[in-house]
Amino acid sequence: MFTQLETQEKIFQLYIQKLSGHLSPEEEAHVKNMLAQDAGFRDTWNALEEQDRSIQATDYLQGLDPEAALQQLKSKRSARTRRLRIMSAAAAVLILISTGAYFMFPSKEKETSLAELVAKNKQAVSLITANGQSVTLSQDSAAKTIQLNNAVLNAGNGTLAYNSLDTTENTLMVPPGETYKLILSDGTEVRLNASTRLRFPFHFGKTTRDVYVDGEAYFKVAKDAAHPFVVHLPQSNVTVLGTSFNVNTYDPAREKTSLVEGKVMLQNQWELKPGMQGIVASGKTYSTQEFDEEEVLSWMKGVYYFHKMPLAELTVIASRFYGVKFIPDNHKFAGIAVTGLMDRDKLSEFLTDLKTTANADFHFEQQTILLK
Repeated sequence: MFTQLETQEKIFQLYIQKLSGHLSPEEEAHVKNMLAQDAGFRDTWNALEEQDRSIQATDYLQGLDPEAALQQLKSKRSARTRRLRIMSAAAAVLILISTGAYFMFPSKEKETSLAELVAKNKQAVSLITANGQSVTLSQDSAAKTIQLNNAVLNAGNGTLAYNSLDTTENTLMVPPGETYKLILSDGTEVRLNASTRLRFPFHFGKTTRDVYVDGEAYFKVAKDAAHPFVVHLPQSNVTVLGTSFNVNTYDPAREKTSLVEGKVMLQNQWELKPGMQGIVASGKTYSTQEFDEEEVLSWMKGVYYFHKMPLAELTVIASRFYGVKFIPDNHKFAGIAVTGLMDRDKLSEFLTDLKTTANADFHFEQQTILLK
């Protein structure tokens, strides 16, 4: 038996799907039947239609540009106070909210199930030392000192610093759904995104400062003209003296380096200027393009933007972003693309938005989220 709030949520969801053109034949038949037989359903539906007419939501939907809406949201977004919603034809949700209409919140049962699912899938950030020792690094705020044979680690609040003269290489592994910060021996700061590994020495040698990245990382390199800093990617490398930039190798065929400030050389032959993104394809061809700093670096704020992205591709990214595996019905969602953003702390909102914008029902099965 649904509570009154849950019933209103369901009616609101169906109404928004109707406005955005995502009401299935079965759902349309259900609405018709309920309007004929259920007075409460009919009253709520009529109230939404009246609200629609008063604010001309249908006209708004027809003229909505998802890309423009997303850009507007980006320009006004406050990370602490603003809800981050998928922007698509169903952006009428935002209008209805602002005028006081019903709003659909996930039930407490679903919120609890999501929290449990995330907890079951949660993996720890770990450091694998050169001698094979594995150290679990906590994300909590409590400072912790870890004594190793060749180093003293200082971990806390999602950050690792250390003190050591050992030049052998270690591997820092950040699992799906997590991010982490590392301060290297020269003072260089590295922010690591989900599903990323960084190989580095506790102490750099006498010539170059070499590290190895697979995934995504943001570097703020300490200046040292006598010792160039080299970031080795799976199929290319980035050489710098002192600068800030982002590298992304999630797509193995297109390694991206986005330069915020300073100067870098890609493959020791292509110089990149600030505000430009260099793309090395399969380690051979090279191209550049301007990049949106807010979008490229948003992952450090727990946000990910996507533009006209096929839902099947989006679920791969969402699995990495949230740390929970998504499995979509690729047949149902073939040809469906969405524009918007994800907030790492608001998985339930992301799922609710997918339901509204792409008619994607979600179900839990073991430790995965099925989209049907």
